[in-house]
Amino acid sequence: MAVTALILAGGKSRRMGGDKALMFGSVARLQQLVREIGLSRCVVLCGDASRQALFNGEVMIDPPETNGLHQLLPRIRDEIGGCLLLLPCDAFLISKDALVALLSHRETGGIPLDEHGVPQPLFAIIPEDASLVRHPASVQQWLESLPLLDVKEHASAYSNFNSPADLEHHQLRFPEA
Repeated sequence: MAVTALILAGGKSRRMGGDKALMFGSVARLQQLVREIGLSRCVVLCGDASRQALFNGEVMIDPPETNGLHQLLPRIRDEIGGCLLLLPCDAFLISKDALVALLSHRETGGIPLDEHGVPQPLFAIIPEDASLVRHPASVQQWLESLPLLDVKEHASAYSNFNSPADLEHHQLRFPEA
């Protein structure tokens, strides 16, 4: 079953105080990891057209009529088809092994739990035949039919980074401007 990785790099990163898509070489690093695990297609969802030149490879601009990730992802799924692997651009701790662990669930799909047992839907693996909400109010609602994945040995790899305090918690230094 073909899997397409979608790197989510269109956010404003307001709480972080810097563009997460550019921190720690995040998007380029994720693209490299995706190649290393053998996926042939990786698409960067960059947000508006002003961000397109920030990234290499296959880059998609958000259609102007979409208002949030919860509207964009179902549309992208319809366009691309197949199994999708979501990767937020702030997946600073993701490893090759953690990606392989997610891919092992490509038949059933799922949402991994982070080190605190919190579901992280932006790391979801979505099978082609998954029945998802057609017009969701949130990403969580769109993916609510997917099982939760307790992949304990990789739980910290699915960490969410929204503020400099999150970086400090994992002992990552805020990149110098």
